[in-house]
Amino acid sequence: MRSTERKTRRHSLTTQFSALLCLAGLASAALFLTLQIGGGMLLNLYLDTSDFETRYIEKKLRSLQDYVTQHHLSTQDTGALSGWLEKNPLVLVELYRANRLIYTSLAPEESGENREEAPYYDWVTYYSLSFSDGEVQAVLYTAESYQWFAGLMIVSLLLSALLFLLVFLLGSRRMVDYICRLSGQIQAMEGGDLDQPILVEGNNELSRLAQGLDAMRLSFREQRRRESALFRANQTMITQMSHDLRTPLTALQIYTDILRYRKFEDARQAELYLSRIDAKVAQIKQLSEHIFQYSLISGEQPVRLEPPRPAREVFHDALSELTGYLEQQGFSCVPALCWPEAGIEVSTPYINRLLDNVGSNLLKYADPSAPVRVGLRTEGEALLLTFCNAVRPDRARRDSSGVGLSNMEAMMSKMGGRLLVESTPEEFRVTLAFPLADQGA
Repeated sequence: MRSTERKTRRHSLTTQFSALLCLAGLASAALFLTLQIGGGMLLNLYLDTSDFETRYIEKKLRSLQDYVTQHHLSTQDTGALSGWLEKNPLVLVELYRANRLIYTSLAPEESGENREEAPYYDWVTYYSLSFSDGEVQAVLYTAESYQWFAGLMIVSLLLSALLFLLVFLLGSRRMVDYICRLSGQIQAMEGGDLDQPILVEGNNELSRLAQGLDAMRLSFREQRRRESALFRANQTMITQMSHDLRTPLTALQIYTDILRYRKFEDARQAELYLSRIDAKVAQIKQLSEHIFQYSLISGEQPVRLEPPRPAREVFHDALSELTGYLEQQGFSCVPALCWPEAGIEVSTPYINRLLDNVGSNLLKYADPSAPVRVGLRTEGEALLLTFCNAVRPDRARRDSSGVGLSNMEAMMSKMGGRLLVESTPEEFRVTLAFPLADQGA
């Protein structure tokens, strides 16, 4: 834990920026010292080997002579010399007469009070300067080189500051580029592109932020996937429910028309139609009650199967009703039923829906002029319920969404069985395969 914390602190942005600032400071300090030392040596070498200072002093001397001549100054007019000195603050002037200092710009108020003879130095250059009361020896000292060194100082500071900024900007450029890329990827994510991963680089606060953003992207994508799957499931539920409701409603309408127009032979047959109407109403009621639980077919929840029952008990009444319904619609049925002793585990609501779908498909696609063959047999460990019919000649012109077969396949899968479909241009065969129940159970 502690090693992880130390590693995190070592790679933190604060540590990186601090190291970058230290590096930039060291680089700029090194440059400043190099320019100061190296530039100072070069300036001193230039000043020592050139006559720049001599020419500058001679230039100032001529300026001073012109000033004295123009104002008719004498050596006693020391106060008047201040006007020229104010314009030349970097020049020190000393005036000598008969080896006696009569004026110095360092202490102009004491000029003329010195009675001692000044020493003579060979390394000092004396210049003649004419006043109205005679010539004097002038010594000029200049600090013009100070401006050169001051300029070197300013240039060194500017270049060092520039280097500091350059090193810092170059060092932080990678972080800035990373932030820009993150910004672009976040904008793409805001625009709905959740497939582009968020780039994770390094081991600092930005990388941890990128990891969090990428985790959020994956969470959003998974949420979108679930919402899309839920939407499709809802659409499928609505479509399948509409299909499953349409079939019993159609049969209910036919039975009510039979009773309304008295197309029955006797009271016993009328009672039979009334019982069928009651059964269809009960089926519709059950479908409406389970409309919000319809995900049993398309979702992941298993269906609860009933205890094993013989095939005759499961299919006899439902098949009788289906064949009677088809005969009412002008079809003829040829049953070939071999009732086995073994039982099967089914869901009665699913069986009703399955046979409703079979009847609906037969009415829509079967040729009424050919008989519908209904077969029931065992094959291995399965019970096979088969419907075979000739195909209506105008089948190609009839719309088919495939919802019925999709519903049947889903319901058979929930009950552990299979839906087998064989189709040719002339014949259509659908087989419901149910696993036989274990007799030892």
